[in-house]
Amino acid sequence: MVSTNVVTNGGNGNASPENKTPQQMAPKKPTPPSFAFRARNFAAKSLRFGSTVVGIAVAANVASHIYELNQVDTFFSGNNTDSSNDKEGAQTDDKSKGKSKKSVLVLPFSNLKVVERRSGDFDHLKRLGPDRDKQPTIVLEAKELVKIIHTAASDPNITALHADFGEGMRFPCGLGHMEEIRNAIRVFNESHRRHRDPNTQHNPVFAMQRNGDPKQSYAFGHSFQWNEYFLASSFTHVHLQSRGALHLFGVTASNTFLRSALDKYGIKAHVFKHGDYKTAPNMFTEDKYSKPHLEAVKSMTASLNNTMFSCIEKARDLNFDSVMRKSMFDYGSLSAANGADLGLIDAMFPVDPLLSLLHANKEVAAGDKEKVEDGKDLIKAKKAKLEEIFGLNKSFDKFVATEQVSLVKYHEMMKKKAKLEERRKYFTKLAESSTAASLILSTIGLAPREAKLLPSKVEKVAVVTVDGSIGSSLSCEIIESLRKIRTDDDVKCLVLRVNSPGGSVTSSEAILEELKILEKVR
Repeated sequence: MVSTNVVTNGGNGNASPENKTPQQMAPKKPTPPSFAFRARNFAAKSLRFGSTVVGIAVAANVASHIYELNQVDTFFSGNNTDSSNDKEGAQTDDKSKGKSKKSVLVLPFSNLKVVERRSGDFDHLKRLGPDRDKQPTIVLEAKELVKIIHTAASDPNITALHADFGEGMRFPCGLGHMEEIRNAIRVFNESHRRHRDPNTQHNPVFAMQRNGDPKQSYAFGHSFQWNEYFLASSFTHVHLQSRGALHLFGVTASNTFLRSALDKYGIKAHVFKHGDYKTAPNMFTEDKYSKPHLEAVKSMTASLNNTMFSCIEKARDLNFDSVMRKSMFDYGSLSAANGADLGLIDAMFPVDPLLSLLHANKEVAAGDKEKVEDGKDLIKAKKAKLEEIFGLNKSFDKFVATEQVSLVKYHEMMKKKAKLEERRKYFTKLAESSTAASLILSTIGLAPREAKLLPSKVEKVAVVTVDGSIGSSLSCEIIESLRKIRTDDDVKCLVLRVNSPGGSVTSSEAILEELKILEKVR
C-alpha cells in the first residue's frame, strides 16, 4: 500500500521555500499604528518637552530673581558705585567688602524734566535735533523725584545731595512742583532727627540712627534765574561760578492784546463774561491792561514773590525788609561777589569741585593717611592744593562722600527693589498655602523660613491726577477713576492732584459733583 502526502500551499501552512509563490516570498508590510496610539505617543512626548521647557523657564526666573535680589542688596548695602567714577573703585579688598560706602546722589536739574504725569517717551526725537550728541533728557514725575529724595534721606549710604544747575534748567518747572521738591530736600537736610510735621514725615526704608550728624546738600550753577534760585536755596550750601550772576527779577507776567490788530481788519470779537476780573477775553477786546486786570496781575505776582522771598529767607537764615527786597528786584543782575556779600550764596568756584573732592576723599579713605610727601601729611597737602585751586571754604568740611550715584541708577534700583518686594509678598502668600511650598521656596531663598502672615486686607490711598486742560475726555477719565474708588472698600483716603490751567466749566462741575457723592458715600 502506497501512502501519498499532499501539501497544500494555501492557508496557513508552512510551505518549503521551493514551493512558495512569489507573493509569499515578498516581505509582509507592517500594520500601521492606530490614530489613538499615535495621539498617546505625541501627547507623551509633548508632555515631556513641555515639562522640560517649564522647568527651564522656572529655573531661569528663579535665577533672575535671586540675581536681582543680590544686586539690590549689594547696591543698598553700600557698594553703590557709579560707572562714571574711576575704575579703581571697583577693585576693593576683602576688608572693605560689606561696609557701607559714603556716596553723594547727583541731581542733574540742568537736564531734568519734571512733569506731573508721563504722557510718553519721546527721547528718541532728540537724535533729529542739534542736541543729539548731548546727554539724553531725564524725565521724572514730581512724585517720583520726591520719593527718590525721601529714600536717599533714609539711606545711610547717601551722605549728601549735589544739584547741578549748569547754565540753567533747560525745561521749566512749575512753582507747585518746586515747592514739593523743596519740602523733600528739607526732609533730607533734617533726616538726622525725627519729624512730627505730617508734611515732612516719610517712611524710613532703612534702619537709620537718629540724632546723628546732619546730611549735607549742595547746589552749584553757572547762573541762577529767580525760579532756579528759589529751588537752589533749599540746599544747605549754594555755590555759584566765579563769573556767574544772580538774575533775581522776581515773578513776572506779560499779556498780549490783539484789539488794535483786529480793528485794522474790521474784526470785532463778541465775548460773554461775568465780572470785571474775568480777564481771559481781554486779549481780544482790549488794547492794554484794564484797571481790574492790572490789579489782578500785580496782586498775583506780589503774592508769589513775597511767598518765595519768605521761603528763601527762612532757608538761608536772612532777614530782608520790604525796601531791601524791592532794591534787589530793581537792581538787576547781581554778580557772584554781590550774592556772597548779601548771603545769597556760600562760595564762588571757577568750576564744579565735586569730582576733585570725591577723588581726594577716596584716596584718604583708601589709607593714604600714612603716606608722607615732602615732609607733609598727604591729606593736608591735598586739602591745601584744593583750597588753592577752588578756594574751598567751610562748606565742604563735612563732605565725606567718596562715590557719586547718578539719579537714573538710583531710580532704577528703587524700582527693582519695589518689584522684588511685590514678588516677596507673592511668594510669602504662596508659602502660607502649603507646607511643601513653604519648604521648597524657603530652601531656594524665595520665601522666609518662618513666613509671617500677611494681612488679608490692606488699606489703600488712592491718588488721582488731573493733568492738563479739563475737557470732556479728561473729565470722563477722572469720573471713571472716582467711581472705581467709591466701590473699593480698601481705599481709605483720596489724594487729588491738580495741575491744570482750567478748562470747561461743565466738565469741571461733573468732577466736583462726583467728588461730593464720594464724600457722602464714604
